[in-house]
Order: sequence, then structure tokens, then C-alpha cells
Amino acid sequence: MQYIDKGQCIFCLRKHPEVSFFEKPHTMPRSLGSDSIGFDVCNDCNHYFGESDKLSFPQLCIEVCVKEVFGIIKHLLNVSKNDEYGKKNRMRSIFFEYRHSESKIKIKSSFQYNHRFINSFTNQFKRGLYEMFLQEYHKVTQNGLDAKFDEIREYARFNKGNVPVYYMLNNGVFLLEENIANPKFHFSENQFETIERYGFYSLWLWGQIFFLEVTPKAKLCRDTYLRREATELIGTRFVFRGLIELEKITDIDFTLRSLFGGKS
Repeated sequence: MQYIDKGQCIFCLRKHPEVSFFEKPHTMPRSLGSDSIGFDVCNDCNHYFGESDKLSFPQLCIEVCVKEVFGIIKHLLNVSKNDEYGKKNRMRSIFFEYRHSESKIKIKSSFQYNHRFINSFTNQFKRGLYEMFLQEYHKVTQNGLDAKFDEIREYARFNKGNVPVYYMLNNGVFLLEENIANPKFHFSENQFETIERYGFYSLWLWGQIFFLEVTPKAKLCRDTYLRREATELIGTRFVFRGLIELEKITDIDFTLRSLFGGKS
């Protein structure tokens, strides 16, 4: 069985039979609880996103960077809802260790605070968001090959350019999805309209909100759109306190300090 609809890879644009599509393209990492399978991602591109990336330095895997950030958020949210969860479920992580008895996160030596590592990790995480978006969008619409996605295609797959990501700063009040065990990308009629009109897609995962510039229109509409969204979401500042461009991975509150009061 090949996972094909159009028969052309949405990332490298090569076609069958030049490339094969036998590998299951998980649109989101399975370790995060996703069971979503896409199509039209060739074996070569599927492997690329799950391996150490020779296009980055240091060579960090795109999928690992996504899993590490969202994995720790998911684990801590489960612990906050059910203390027994932390006792029975050990957090598996390359970069972090959760000490349940102390309710603390220990950052392992594999996570480095030097400028080069942080920049690479941040870039790989951002590329992972755009990779997941394009796969999920194509799964829902079958239109992921549209030329309007060429910029994010080049960025996610070939590390060309630097497409921005924007992040809502949280005050420790997390608006969660109904089922945090099974994360999903959501595409409502309003979101499709926003993509067409403004070039933006808003991604909500585990109480975290990211705004992705998915088409060239986003550059023209950036100020208007982001100002409107920030005003609406921040409001009284009870839940959110600001909107920033994601420049460092540590800008994300992935250890949920805002929720645990600095214990993480």
C-alpha cells in the first residue's frame, strides 16, 4: 500500500514512480498521542523529518524538537489534572527529566544554553510546526501542492529562508482541548477564510497558541491581523499577557512555570 492521493510529494514535489510513498506519514508525532495519517509525503521526506538534520548545526532532528517541547507540556498538564498520573507515568525525554516527588523539571546537559544550540532548536521547532501544518492541511483539503505554500514548503523541507512564528504569552490559565491525549489540528470554515484572506493559521495545542504565516498574504496583513488577534485574546490579561515573535525556544513556557508558580 502506498499513501498517495495526488501521487506527488507535498514537500520535495517529486512524483511517483520517481519516489515511493510506502512509509506511513504521521502528520504529528505518535509519541504525542496523535493517530493522524496523511498522504503524498514520499519516503525520503518522511525519513528526513525524523532523522538528525544535516541542514542544521548542531544537527537536531525536527521531529524530536517538536516532541520534546509538546511532550513536556502534555506531561505536566496531565500531572496538574491528576497527581497519580505523574507517579505512574515517567516522562520520556532526551533533554528534560521530571522529578515527581519534587514537582520539578531538571534540564539535562544535552540541552545547551549557548546561542548556537538555542537558535538551531528554535528553528527546527518552527520548521516542525510548518511541516505538520502542511501535512494536516493537505490531508483535509488535498490542496497542499498549491504554489501559495511554496515558501513554507522550502522552509520546512530544505531550511531555506526563515518563516516567522508568533506565540501568545500565557498567565497560567490554560484553555485546553477536550481530549489532550489525542491532539489534532483544527480546520474550521473561519480558519480556511483566515488563510485565504490574511495568510495566517492559528494553532492551538495543549493551551499554547501559535500563529503561522502560511501564505505570502501574511506579510501584507501581518500588522492588522496580529493586532486584531492580540487585542481579542489578551483582553483583560486574565489568560494571555502578550503576543511575541518566537525568536528563542525558551520564550515558550514549556515547563509551565506560569502554572506551577516557578517550581518547574
